[in-house]
Amino acid sequence: MSQFTYAKIGQYSEEVVKKVLDNKGKLKAVNGKTYTIDISKGSTFDKFKAAVEKQDYLKATDIVKESQFEILEPSVETRIKHGKPTTQGRKKWLELGWTEIEKKEFSSPNLTIDTDEQETISLKIFEAVLGKKTKTWKTFSQMYHAPGSEIAKIFPELPKLQTWWDSFELQFNQVTKTTDFPNSKYDVYLYGGKKSFMDYSTELVTKEIKFVGQKDTWNPADVWLLKSGAQAKFKKKVDEVLKKWEALNPEEKEKRTTGPIQEINALLRTAYNDKEIVGISLKKLDKTMTLKYDLFNMNADETDNDLPDVTFDGIKLDCSYDTTTHKFNSKTSYVFVKDGPDDAYKMAYKSNTGKGNPGNITYEFLPSGKAAAQLGKVPKESLKKWLESQVQLFNIKGEQRTKAGLVVKMPEHSNLEREWSTDAGKLWEKKVKFINSTFTTGTTNLINGDENTKDSFVKNLKDSYNQSPTVTPNNASMMQMVDFTWILAKLITQTEPITKKTQLQIFLTRAYYFAQKRGVKYNFGPFGKLYSK
Repeated sequence: MSQFTYAKIGQYSEEVVKKVLDNKGKLKAVNGKTYTIDISKGSTFDKFKAAVEKQDYLKATDIVKESQFEILEPSVETRIKHGKPTTQGRKKWLELGWTEIEKKEFSSPNLTIDTDEQETISLKIFEAVLGKKTKTWKTFSQMYHAPGSEIAKIFPELPKLQTWWDSFELQFNQVTKTTDFPNSKYDVYLYGGKKSFMDYSTELVTKEIKFVGQKDTWNPADVWLLKSGAQAKFKKKVDEVLKKWEALNPEEKEKRTTGPIQEINALLRTAYNDKEIVGISLKKLDKTMTLKYDLFNMNADETDNDLPDVTFDGIKLDCSYDTTTHKFNSKTSYVFVKDGPDDAYKMAYKSNTGKGNPGNITYEFLPSGKAAAQLGKVPKESLKKWLESQVQLFNIKGEQRTKAGLVVKMPEHSNLEREWSTDAGKLWEKKVKFINSTFTTGTTNLINGDENTKDSFVKNLKDSYNQSPTVTPNNASMMQMVDFTWILAKLITQTEPITKKTQLQIFLTRAYYFAQKRGVKYNFGPFGKLYSK
């Protein structure tokens, strides 16, 4: 049995309508029986069909939520006679609802919008609302359904995905009324390509000054709005900054506590305030929530007080193991944090491995509890830089890599043992023991959380190695998750001398803002963020 949800009406309704018409009203239900529904003029199906033909999937959804398809055959008497003995059971199949249709009878492919399509559509919305040369539309629907619509060309089946339609409609409405954007002033809207600001800024920070490996690690703007001539003006000023920097000798550069990125960010802040270059990070919007547009990294005088600490609120690490398949069950672990009294988040550290070779785990902040906004992924290269700067705190005497010593490294598959050994087993036993002795409260289903994992992780890990001559995607992810948990345990035992904060609190706070690409002091670039909360 597989049934439809109302969210799938846009995706499947055209195929359902066609099949019902071809089969003269016959439909298979989730109870395995076939019914003939009323398809005559004025019937629920007829109204549903009319809405679908107009691609008004919201109306189609309302129709089948309010009414069900009337059944003509078998007769009501036959259905009641063979119904369940309860009153509820006798009424159950007097009509056929959308969620009672057998989904397996249909084959519509799953519709998804990729990132390029999302951002290109958003860019077209900004261009239509804020551009000098574009026609002014009153609504997103009017813009989408206009003859020659560029958005319709990008994704012709957008009306079938109601949540994405709602998100883009909210973007249109929000950009229209947001006073931060002076309407009809921008005239450069290039998402990518050699002449775009996106391409220029990416080359600048990743290759020219080599500040980061990926542009989004520095600035997560998905689209850039520019006034005519703004890019050339900005580039000229950047070239001056770089020329001054290159004129310094190596000793002078070594003494500097800052580099070109700070000056580049300052130039971008000025350009943003002058409304000449506006970078915007776009999130999928939810019409049931409050729409917000916030600015990030605009305060050059930012202090530690501007970015308050988050607090540690527990860990979930599931190391359970299936001895039949010789695989660990979990691919995701969590460390929970609180941001003030209301917002709670969890940083997921999880597998990033397909069916091929082992990969490196990723880190992402997700909402937990009342918090609603998904913050984003923590840039691993920023995380790695910070962790490596803290290594001296942990690699103390007695914990260097000796016969079975411990050393802190960023959890990566390249750092894992290629094959099992007695020394490897001793190393993992030490880490497990330290985790269990450190996280004694505020944890959920940790290594010693159930009978299958109690004192057995190393034994199960050895068994997984015995199934393959080398490390596999399955045990590689689990080892990295355990290793990261061990690092968190090490962090909680270390205290910052001046503030007396644990290094775990400092680390989680930094990761929290890294995920948001927030913090002038961390050298993130300025941008506006359009989201729902």
